[in-house]
Amino acid sequence: MATVKDIAKLAGVSTATVSRALANPEKVTDSTKKKVEQAAAQLGYAPNAIARSLRTQESKTIVVIIPDIGNHFFSDIIKGIELIAHKKGYQVLVGDADRDIVRARKYIDLVYSKQADGVLSLTSEIPIEQIIDEQGQTKFPLVVACENYPGSNIPSVHIDQEFSASSVIESLIQMGHYKIACIRGADRNPISESRLKGVQTCMAKWQLRMPDEYIGVGDYTLLSGYEVAEQLLNLEDRPTAIFCFNDEMAIGVIRRATEMGIKIPEQLSIVGFDNIPFSEYCTPQLTTVHQPRQLIGESAMKLLLSILSGKKPNPEITLPAQLIFRGTTMPPPIEQRLKIDI
Repeated sequence: MATVKDIAKLAGVSTATVSRALANPEKVTDSTKKKVEQAAAQLGYAPNAIARSLRTQESKTIVVIIPDIGNHFFSDIIKGIELIAHKKGYQVLVGDADRDIVRARKYIDLVYSKQADGVLSLTSEIPIEQIIDEQGQTKFPLVVACENYPGSNIPSVHIDQEFSASSVIESLIQMGHYKIACIRGADRNPISESRLKGVQTCMAKWQLRMPDEYIGVGDYTLLSGYEVAEQLLNLEDRPTAIFCFNDEMAIGVIRRATEMGIKIPEQLSIVGFDNIPFSEYCTPQLTTVHQPRQLIGESAMKLLLSILSGKKPNPEITLPAQLIFRGTTMPPPIEQRLKIDI
């Protein structure tokens, strides 16, 4: 069985350099790292991860908890996390909580059992009592990406959800829409609550009201968008625009509206959120809010690495979002337009 000495001899470096390259690759040059990796591969060397973790008290593993592994939104975020983690010698374990707090707790337990060094959570459905101490500080290295907990000290990377949602409503109103409905996520979800607050704040600014029956509740899936659209589009006073809190629900609305013979965008404007790749390939192309998903992943991983190194970085990073206009939005029929002076 090949040893560190064998690798050092083949690569032409010291055993200490080999150890650094394998355990802490960020501490050696890229050329040295490549030589050591090639020598290790040539000799069939496999490091003993268990022994290393016992020696260094580090597993070099990060747990990423996502709420729904089938949701396309998370793939680019994980790509960004993997990009930074790999450069720093960490492996990434992705855990699908399936919107179940009990399952999320099991992944968090990996930190307590020293099988992981920290957690990146892409979901708010995590057991707060398991991660926050009496002083409101996190009990272990943790970063929340996409979501945030206002008033807490949990480090987070996210966009301004409230402002982004408000910008959508502002744009629809300036087009002349005033019968605006929305399909939100579940109650007590921080993202859903923040976006709904942005919607209602903007409506109030324009002295407009969103009736209760115009607020549908989905679960961020295509099916829920499809089903809630059925309810909204069968109202006697049908909305002229629907803002969905993610793209998948918006695409579900497009499907149901098309089946009902409602022309998009001539008779119904639709706006999504996230700018997943499929939003450009549905018909019509979806107007949506772009989130810098890969940058969110990269920034969250860098923040977690800073915490693991003992630093106290900025606990909250807010990244920019952008409203992208495509083919699902236009002013409503002239007889249904809001008369405003803009």
